[in-house]
Formats: sequence, structure tokens, C-alpha cells
Amino acid sequence: MANSNNSQEPIVPDMELFSAISDETRLKILMLLDQSEFTVNEIKDILDIHQSNASRHLSKLSSCKLLKDRRDGIKAYYGLSEELYLSSRILGIIREAYENLPDKEILKSHAEKILESRTDNSKGQIHKLNQAGGSLKAQINLFSKLMYPYEKAVDIGCGEGGDLSIMLAGRAKNVVSLDNNPKVISGLQKILKQKNISNVSPKVAEMTKTGLPPNYADLVLMSQVLHHANDPRLAITEAVRILKPKATLAILDLAPHNEESIRTTHGHIWLGFDKKQLEFFIKDLDCQIVSYEIIPSENEVDKKLPVVCMFLTKN
Repeated sequence: MANSNNSQEPIVPDMELFSAISDETRLKILMLLDQSEFTVNEIKDILDIHQSNASRHLSKLSSCKLLKDRRDGIKAYYGLSEELYLSSRILGIIREAYENLPDKEILKSHAEKILESRTDNSKGQIHKLNQAGGSLKAQINLFSKLMYPYEKAVDIGCGEGGDLSIMLAGRAKNVVSLDNNPKVISGLQKILKQKNISNVSPKVAEMTKTGLPPNYADLVLMSQVLHHANDPRLAITEAVRILKPKATLAILDLAPHNEESIRTTHGHIWLGFDKKQLEFFIKDLDCQIVSYEIIPSENEVDKKLPVVCMFLTKN
């Protein structure tokens, strides 16, 4: 929990903390968990250490409030704690220390392979109205606030079919549709040709590396993609980077929920976002939240999955 003094960060430096983060193996674990959640078995495989050693290191880090864990059936997933994310000085020191790890790129590569294996079966499901968080009510709410002409719009994580990109084609002169799955982009190109839509440009790209120039877009849309990001802060930072001054970033995603099975069925990394988290992600960015709303689903299946609709403007 945060200290009663609001100016003080939740994690206070002490000897136990420095002892915990000075160990190379524990620093590697923190680096991995800064990418995403992992189980004990996944951590021991990535680091090539015995499971008992992995458990011992995780226990040490948890005792310093650096980690949190959650259960999904018989599995326990570990991730960085909210206290650590809110302790910017400590987190900054830890992240700087990553750079001194000689095998950091190899470890990150091994971690990415594990994350890819989790999501291989879920690619192409983003933006489907019958998928988790694909509330029609939420989509209507989003577009009711986008009834303006735009010069250049970017749909980050357009998903199979590119439904929202095609809708944006009627509002913007030019739309760039991004997705990290080449099959999704290839499919969208065929759809655009069939519909004779010429102002949408599909492109294979990661949400943290769009390849677009700074101050490019009048509108950036991120609909049901942020929960797939290893680091949502980096994804939002990239979205703000490509925005023109006074332009709009629209985020539609899940509110916090407890449907753990979605991690497996849909490849979600994050179980929704609350306003406090989103404010933390943008606190160092040159933008501000102008609208934030939680929208309950209109269908029975997704009642436990309310949606957050948030609008930001770049200063």
C-alpha cells in the first residue's frame, strides 16, 4: 500500500531491498517480469536454473514488495507489483541495471518465444464484436465521439477484417492500419480490394514500433489491443509520439476483471485497466485525459467484462 505521505513512493529503499536487487539472477527475473507475467517453470526454463532456486529468488523479491502473484488453476503467475510501478525512482534504478546484464538480449528472446506460444492461437481475434470486450455498445460509444473529419488516422492493432479501419475510412482522408500478424494484413488487403477502398494502407508493425514519423496523425485508435502489450506504457508512448499536437488518442479496452481464462483463450496479458493505471502510464507524456468512461456490456456473455473508453489529447 502507498505511504500515507503522498509525496513518498510506496517502496522505501533499505538494506533488504538493495540485497534483493543486487543479485544478478534476481535482476534477470525482474527484467523478465518487466516484459510480462511468467510462471516459476517458465522462469527456470528461461534462466536455465533449478525450480527450487527460481522459487527462492521469487520469494526474496516478493518479501520486498517488488512482485505480485496470481493463480490461474494450478499455475501461479508472477509479475511486477503495483508498488514497484508506482515507485519510479526504484524502478528506474532497476531498469538501468538491466543494461549491464551481458545476456539480456538472449533472455528477452527466450521470453518472447514463450509469449508467442501463448498467443499463437489467439492472433486475429482483436476487434471481433463476438470476442471478449467486443461490445457493440462500446463501439458505438467510441464512434459517436469520433464524428469529425480527419486528415490522417492510425488504427493500431486493426485485427482480422479491419472493421474499425474500414469505418474510419469514411471519416479520414488516409488511414494506416497496423497489425503484427502478416496474415491479418494480407487478409485486410484483400477485403479492401473487394470493397474498392483506396484510402486505407495496411502495414505489418508492432504497437510499440509503428515506423511512422512523429506528429503524423490527427487520430490514433487503440481498440482492444492494449491488454496484449508486454509494456502498455511503451505502446501508449508510441501512440502519443505519432500524434500531432492537439490531436486525439482514443483507447477502448477492458476495465479490470477477474476472468483469468481469457489469458489462455484470447492471449490477454493484462486483465483490464483502471483509471489509476492509465494515468500512471501517461504521467511522463505530453498529453492529458479529456474523457474516461466505463461502459457495461449489453450481452449476457460479457457482463463480467465492462469496457473502458478513454480519450487523450496531445499538448
